[in-house]
Amino acid sequence: MIHNMQRIQAILPHPLFCESLHKIQELERDRIYCKHGLPHLLDVARIASLMAADRQLDLPRDVIYAAALLHDIGRLQQYLTGEDHAAAGMRTAQEILRDTAFSASEQRAILQAVSKHRRGDTAQMLGRILCEADDASRMCFACAAQDTCYWPEHRKNNTILL
Repeated sequence: MIHNMQRIQAILPHPLFCESLHKIQELERDRIYCKHGLPHLLDVARIASLMAADRQLDLPRDVIYAAALLHDIGRLQQYLTGEDHAAAGMRTAQEILRDTAFSASEQRAILQAVSKHRRGDTAQMLGRILCEADDASRMCFACAAQDTCYWPEHRKNNTILL
């Protein structure tokens, strides 16, 4: 399996990534539910990497990390316009990925995963793993706001085990 974590270093300081993440954090400052900052993005990346390794999937770790880091970047547009964050995120992620060393096919896979991460019904393994890791990253079992959370029970993570 090929992975080059240096390719991720083009995402983290990218001006559009930083600006979007900063604005999302500001808009979520008083949010009582799960937030979508860098800690969440890295949790999803790590969990997805573990899932892929446990299942012996041929998914490069840096591709998994790129998809995880970018999967909620569309939250800014969702908060500002009401647009679905997966669709908006795909456009923002595409702009960011242009400035990376990921191949065209890797970029397509990352963008498809970002655009489908909410459903998990994609035939693409990266999208399914991203969806599962996104849900598993949530600590619903210890959340003070769980009684008013809008997530359906079947999506809530009520365990510490994957």
